[in-house]
Amino acid sequence: MPPLRSTTYILALSSAINSQKPAVGASKQPFDECLAELDTLGIRTDYDLLLQSDLLEQTPSRLHKHIRTLRMAVLEHFASPGRTAADLLSTRDLPPRRIKSGIGPLDALLNGGIMAGQIVEFCGKDNNSSRSRIAIEYAAAHLTDNCTQSQNTRVFMLLSSPLSLWQVEQSLNRRLSEYPKDERMQMFRRAMERLIVIDCKDLESLLAFLFHYAETQTSDQNDFLVIDSIKPLVVNALQQQNDAHVAVNAVQTALRDITNIMRESPAAVLIINGVSQRTSRFDSNKPAGDLYLRPDLHSVQPSLGAVWAMVSHVHVYVYPELLPGDNDDDNFNSSPRDTGNTMATILKSPNAAIGQTCTFYQLHG
Repeated sequence: MPPLRSTTYILALSSAINSQKPAVGASKQPFDECLAELDTLGIRTDYDLLLQSDLLEQTPSRLHKHIRTLRMAVLEHFASPGRTAADLLSTRDLPPRRIKSGIGPLDALLNGGIMAGQIVEFCGKDNNSSRSRIAIEYAAAHLTDNCTQSQNTRVFMLLSSPLSLWQVEQSLNRRLSEYPKDERMQMFRRAMERLIVIDCKDLESLLAFLFHYAETQTSDQNDFLVIDSIKPLVVNALQQQNDAHVAVNAVQTALRDITNIMRESPAAVLIINGVSQRTSRFDSNKPAGDLYLRPDLHSVQPSLGAVWAMVSHVHVYVYPELLPGDNDDDNFNSSPRDTGNTMATILKSPNAAIGQTCTFYQLHG
């Protein structure tokens, strides 16, 4: 997989090819000439453009050989080794591996938890910490549920703050409290040894980790990746004008690769994101006396635009449960009251109905 942006990869690729092919009767290396020509067409910054079918019609015939070589190198680089039909049949009847948070209503909403091979995105208002708490509960549950079964169970927390790490520790201690002290300390230590915190300061460092992980992922691993949160990285890239749209495509490529069900042991990924076009309304279909505020699903979508919306398999909108205020007979004009509970609504899922909602108690702080 490419280590950074498309431009970086294609330039490095052409340089490597140039070093193996001597110039033939030309002042420039053939691939230098080819890249210079592609640069005038704006091609060398995107794999998709390099591979587009009508590229040969836009370039001189003398470059076609070099373009085909570049194309084959890129395709070779991204090619999957694949699996035989017999391999797929042997695993078809195995129950899907799922990660449960221990939050019953939320796990039920996700049909038993986050499934291996899925990218699940929890989105909500920027000032709502419930999404991060949900991520922490899934991470802690994955570590404790497997701490006596598999040394290959790992949790990678990307972009997490020291506070998040402390909260994971608190959740682990709470989950292990029923065990005798010596056994509890041993299980806690094993769990913490499999918790890996990755400090990603920008989008390129995130890509570097994802591509390295994809290349080193093995069939016996039972991994769970938490990205909390993706929005600041992409927004910063957009502000710096560093080919952010290309980087988003690269993030999608890397995430879809490590969760590909064609792998023998695909990872599960949880992403924290914000929302755009946020509005609320009363759900008038609820029985009288049981009214509460719910999001208008037509106006809620994950942040970062339409391109990013294609990255995750599942979108879950997380928001506080709000009841109509008590100080005004006109519910639509009264200030809503926060019950302290959290609600989650499916915005996108291949396995659940859009708009399906659950409510659960406030998470431990």
